[in-house]
Amino acid sequence: MSGKKSIKKRNWKNITTVSAIITCILLSTFAFVKSGDVDNLTSGEDGVSSLTRIDSLQGTHGCEDGGFSIMVGIDFNRNSILENQEVDDIRNICHGKQGESGPMGVRGYWGYNGSDGIDGGNGQDGFSPFVKAHTGEYGPCTKSAIIEMGNDTTSGIVESQIKLCFENLTSGRLTDINQNTGDSFSTGCNGGHAIDSLFVFAAVKDGNCLLYKMGDSDIELISQDMDFKPGERLGFVEFRDRIWFDADDGSGLDLWSVNDSSLWKETNLSLSFNSNSKLVVVGNELVLSSENQILIRGQSDSNIDITHNNLTTANEILIYNTNDGLSINGTMYDAEIHSEAVYHNGYYWFFASSDNNKLELHVATNNSLQRMTNTLSQLAGSNMGLNLVGENIVFDDSGIFSFNTSLLTLSSLNTSIIDAGLYSNSVIFDDKVWFSCGVSGYGYEICASDGNHAWMHTDFASGMSSSSPSKFTVYEDNLFVIVDTFLDGGQLVGITEYGIDILWDHSSENHAAAVHGDLWIDGNNVYFIADSNEFGLEMYSWAHGQLTNEWIVIY
Repeated sequence: MSGKKSIKKRNWKNITTVSAIITCILLSTFAFVKSGDVDNLTSGEDGVSSLTRIDSLQGTHGCEDGGFSIMVGIDFNRNSILENQEVDDIRNICHGKQGESGPMGVRGYWGYNGSDGIDGGNGQDGFSPFVKAHTGEYGPCTKSAIIEMGNDTTSGIVESQIKLCFENLTSGRLTDINQNTGDSFSTGCNGGHAIDSLFVFAAVKDGNCLLYKMGDSDIELISQDMDFKPGERLGFVEFRDRIWFDADDGSGLDLWSVNDSSLWKETNLSLSFNSNSKLVVVGNELVLSSENQILIRGQSDSNIDITHNNLTTANEILIYNTNDGLSINGTMYDAEIHSEAVYHNGYYWFFASSDNNKLELHVATNNSLQRMTNTLSQLAGSNMGLNLVGENIVFDDSGIFSFNTSLLTLSSLNTSIIDAGLYSNSVIFDDKVWFSCGVSGYGYEICASDGNHAWMHTDFASGMSSSSPSKFTVYEDNLFVIVDTFLDGGQLVGITEYGIDILWDHSSENHAAAVHGDLWIDGNNVYFIADSNEFGLEMYSWAHGQLTNEWIVIY
């Protein structure tokens, strides 16, 4: 028992020591960073100090089992006390939930006295915690203080970080590939893909479509200086920590991949692509649908020689049309699929034609196919596709509709909404589907549906003016959208429960944003293509760290 007590004492001493070190580093780092602004060693007014205070929980915190708040601010009145009006930032720390008591066990029988055990050997030395600090430029912050912590000084593995920025996180234009007013992007050259540590994109230089990557705030050309055409037919997808795409190095279209350190040609097939060709990830396999083949890359590579179209995937299986009918994981049905599929409670849902009927909503199991509607038009789902929200499948068809998969009923959700999803994609976020829509008297704005109702989320451009939302993109717990108004042009915004927050306007003038390409998001930035008078179409970035709680900004 005394050994356990001594371990607890040592742990509390370590925690106390680490806390003291962090406090000292915060104060000294703040002073160090601020001292970099001094140009001449002349006497000036006495500066003010930053203070930290630990207090009871503040505001709406959700800490069911209690906790505490860390407050940071500047001691403006120099009384060495951080007063409430001096607090700049508050971070709440929650206690962990107390575990429940286990049930009373059955009383055991009295045992016999055991023999004396052998003395144990000396235990291994425990690991020591560590704290490191870095200052200066780091990611999207040019004046930062980074505090890193871990539990093993030998391995040096950082287990947590505190990132402080003493100015606004950086945002702005990244490229000027075709210098001055020359456009660096075009209708046929604007694709890309972002993962946590890598962003690659296609851009135009001297008439050629080339491949670039974003690294350490610098743009780097990673393809040959020729018409490489990256992602022109199949786009870009992530698979096994690499980004895969189609490209042509002069010997014909093939499959390529790239990561932070290498660019590889994955095939030498001179593939034939058509309008139905796709590159998709299905479970642990990468599937390439070419003109007359399905190529599968996984633990073992395989090719399926078959004429097919409209390939899609759901529940990690392949679904596509053949000359003999509809194939769902190899099972054939007398039908033809015309949409992507969604999987729910053991069933596959999609738009298809069957039994000489026009396009309708169908449901399939492993051995049966059933038509569920008989009133849809040939354009059903052409803008939004199928969106599963709870028990409902939401889609467009000259309005906004919902099919309840439990009650097997079709409902029109809001007759005031027209052109649902006509000008943009739709996404699922916060148990709702979000999409662009037209509403009489309001123009084109952001709409949402929970499967039971549909509504205009907010009239961002008041009256008949439109905000023309596009590029709905979900990252962590945030929904990003580009809006484009008559007065202000394109702006990056975030969707909140009750409205819209303007996050960044790339230009003070009325210029479009994200007309080409998408919204791409990596661990630091949101990227999009936008226009300006001085530079034409170029790549811009906005640092999202304060919104996603990666950074604490003290400015």
